[in-house]
Amino acid sequence: MSNFELLILYTIINFIMMFLSYRFFGKKGIGIFIVISVIAANIQVNKGIEYDILGFHFAATMGNVMFSCIFMANDLLNEKYGKVEAQKMVITSAFFGIGFMLLMFFATLFQSINQQEYNDVNQALNLFFSLNGGAIKAILIGNIVYLISQSFDVLIYSKLRNFSSEFKWVWLRNSGSTAISQIVDSFLITYGFVFAGIIPSEYAFEMVFSTLAIKYIITVINAPLFYLLVLVKPKKVLD
Repeated sequence: MSNFELLILYTIINFIMMFLSYRFFGKKGIGIFIVISVIAANIQVNKGIEYDILGFHFAATMGNVMFSCIFMANDLLNEKYGKVEAQKMVITSAFFGIGFMLLMFFATLFQSINQQEYNDVNQALNLFFSLNGGAIKAILIGNIVYLISQSFDVLIYSKLRNFSSEFKWVWLRNSGSTAISQIVDSFLITYGFVFAGIIPSEYAFEMVFSTLAIKYIITVINAPLFYLLVLVKPKKVLD
């Protein structure tokens, strides 16, 4: 499968996980989904991906699908439970995302058993979470940018909902808030990586454009699916 075909499949799989999280576990389930997604996305963002779409070549970081689904999940909280609950989840998930990073950093300080299988694992952990590994910078920057851009998304969604709360405009609230806040997210994360020395500055603008293009494709795919989420009546197994 091509990367673009995998992108579509991965988007659908993420939606199914989000749908089931809300269907069976309600508000708490979607909150857990967001926390796990933040942790996963901040690790995945370290992987560069190339896409060939309709003759156009795009280079972007992985994690776009996860981040787009996080925006969608927070929009669901905003739609169903209001701005306060959505903003609370943004802060909560950023807290656990940074907390995960700190716990994994301390894991790199321990000396591993001097055997090949343990050394391989230790090297992998150091690559992502030690101070000498570049990935920890990406995870820290990713969480800070997530907190800013998601808060912006919550604000825009609530403004659009106050303007028109009709069900038929659900797609506009979701797609509109996501499209605007993703601009903030893409610029901040890309130039944050440039500042941290993770990506060369000459590739920054191309990376912003490519990342936005991929995120907007995912937003278009998610738009009709968001209606299904809004219509779901959760079982609230965890409540």
